[in-house]
Amino acid sequence: MLVELAAFTAAAKTVTSAIQAGKELTTVASGIGKMAESKDQLHTRLHKKKNNPFISSVESDFEEFMALEEIKQKEEDLLKMMVYTGRIGLKDDFIKFQAEARRQRKEAIKEAERQREARVEFITTAVLILMSIGSIAGLFVWLYLNYG
Repeated sequence: MLVELAAFTAAAKTVTSAIQAGKELTTVASGIGKMAESKDQLHTRLHKKKNNPFISSVESDFEEFMALEEIKQKEEDLLKMMVYTGRIGLKDDFIKFQAEARRQRKEAIKEAERQREARVEFITTAVLILMSIGSIAGLFVWLYLNYG
């Protein structure tokens, strides 16, 4: 959890300093991507933990809640800074950029899952074919040795 928070904070500082310097949003796309990725990883971890009945820790729940609050506050500060120091529409562009990045990450995760399932299916099929061939060959060898 602290790793995600540290990654978010570092990326937020990079984006903030670039915007204060008057740079375009596209020049800090990797920083924005890291911010969104860190936030999503923290949300994913919290969601998995919440749905797992075997993991229960009030301390870590509170830490994660506070980390999410800190991220929320930093995002709000960044959005305010975009409104006051950035170009017109920068905040809206940032929100659209984050939504698009989140959608792309979800698609990448789904595609990776589909590829993993395809590999598992291929390996399972190959093993079954090899076992079938081995069984048939074993049957012929057994028949040849006993009756041949």
